[in-house]
Amino acid sequence: MNSSPLSDDLSRRERQVLEIVIRLGRATARDIEAELSDAPTYSAVRSILRILGAKGWIIKTQETGRDWYAPAQPASKAKAGALRSMVNRLFSDSVCDAACALLGDKKVKLSAEEAQRLIKLINEATRK
Repeated sequence: MNSSPLSDDLSRRERQVLEIVIRLGRATARDIEAELSDAPTYSAVRSILRILGAKGWIIKTQETGRDWYAPAQPASKAKAGALRSMVNRLFSDSVCDAACALLGDKKVKLSAEEAQRLIKLINEATRK
């Protein structure tokens, strides 16, 4: 598997499906179909899931007769990789620009603990 879960070897629709699976942690094809904007047919969703499985991005398990899909790597690692990929694609790999875009939103409210955590991470990153 590639280091970034949303790498360039995925189509737009495959990326959308993978993002849903990562966000939900695990999902059925019906769950994914319900989450997709302009959802394709149910069998198209299942085809995309088969492709993602063959590429090694997701794993399928069966439980009580239903197929469940989950990221092939731990959710925290998949989310971090997805974010890295998005920062790369949308912000020309600038973590600063991405953080500023998020924190510059007037609707964003951080708790004191969240602010301290960010300050600590920024201090650690500047020492590297």
